[in-house]
Amino acid sequence: MATQEGGAVLVIKRIFNNNIVLAVDDTNEEVIVTGAGVGYLTKRGDQVAAERVERTFRMTGLNKNGAFRILLELPYEVVSATTQVSTRLKAEHGITLPPTMEVALADHLAQALSRVRAGQPIYNSMLWETKMTYPAEFIIALEVLEEVHTLLGTRLPLDEAGFITLHLASANLAGNPDEAMSLGRALHDVVDMVETDLGIEVVPAGPSTTRFLTHVKFVIQRLTHDKAFSGSFDEIFQTLKRQYPDTYRCARHIGHYLATKFNAPVTEEEEMYLMLHLRRLQDDTPNSAVE
Repeated sequence: MATQEGGAVLVIKRIFNNNIVLAVDDTNEEVIVTGAGVGYLTKRGDQVAAERVERTFRMTGLNKNGAFRILLELPYEVVSATTQVSTRLKAEHGITLPPTMEVALADHLAQALSRVRAGQPIYNSMLWETKMTYPAEFIIALEVLEEVHTLLGTRLPLDEAGFITLHLASANLAGNPDEAMSLGRALHDVVDMVETDLGIEVVPAGPSTTRFLTHVKFVIQRLTHDKAFSGSFDEIFQTLKRQYPDTYRCARHIGHYLATKFNAPVTEEEEMYLMLHLRRLQDDTPNSAVE
């Protein structure tokens, strides 16, 4: 007999295909059951064979955003691989993917695999900004790429690690993919501003770049949590403005962008610290037109 956690017997209510069925437990709650052959040669009213169960999803957790419909359309091999990935993420890294996010990851992997197998991979323009924003999740995403290769026989490109990182970061942000994407996009835009305003190329892995983007992340976190920094550095700030007008204009540009994007004021103290990091970035950039 098949059981859920807690020992509830599962009885088939509807068979979608050989690998996915709708079942009810002994409290009459509906669950989706996935597993190789879980629906094969079965009928309504049969008990689900425990040895065939790979994953169960409560229907209440799948009704959001059409996740249930998406799940039914996915290749079973991808659903199964994602289940194994999800299980390992929880066991080894303490990352729990809610049902809708597990389906979203499976959907993404299915599309990525299809594109790569067709020779049409997608370039991720925000790859290194994502890596800088979520370094721990990026390392785990690389593990996911290797696991997918082992399980499904197709090696996804490094660009996909960036997309998977956002899924993992969303799980750590209480399932808020918009916040994860917004932060990555903001860093991408800030880098564009620096390169345009100061005429320098920002080196992705450079230590000054790391320090600068780390500080920008802190600014964003303070803005989004209404904890803007304040202090008494007016004299230093005024001196820096006079000495480095181009750097000041760039800091102002970034500050205005962040204030508008996150709907919170950026203080002069924040702008001053942005200037300090920008100066270090300029000093460490070859051929930079340092003021």
